[in-house]
Amino acid sequence: MRKTILLIDDDLDDTEIFEEALSEINPDILFYKAENGQDALEKLLRKEVGHPDIIFLDVNMPGMNVWHFLTKLKLEAAYNGIPVIMYSTSSAKKDIEIAQDLGAVGFLTKPADFKGLKKALGLLLAQTSPEELRQSVAEIKKMEWYG
Repeated sequence: MRKTILLIDDDLDDTEIFEEALSEINPDILFYKAENGQDALEKLLRKEVGHPDIIFLDVNMPGMNVWHFLTKLKLEAAYNGIPVIMYSTSSAKKDIEIAQDLGAVGFLTKPADFKGLKKALGLLLAQTSPEELRQSVAEIKKMEWYG
């Protein structure tokens, strides 16, 4: 099954690396990106990004507060079932707790290297449900190669 992924991240280098990792895992993945929460919400509502199977959301972005975006997304009936994985350089306990409270399925700190990112994405993309994604995020955090 062809997956559709949306990455919301204002760091262009991180976005390019993420996109490259996805294309090496599976070139058939439909990849969309947005620079911030407002950009993502507009693209979703205008149907420019299809219906993502997974949204990866950076915590630290300009514009719309990331928590505001996540709250608005979960209020939209068409999108509230999309699993959201927080994907950030932050690993602050407070951010992790807020993300869980707002319905994110997991919180991953950006891996230190390309190989780790590719392995993590490969594991996540193999999952078919939010619960499987949640379990995979927890497993990835325990892996030696992650971090």
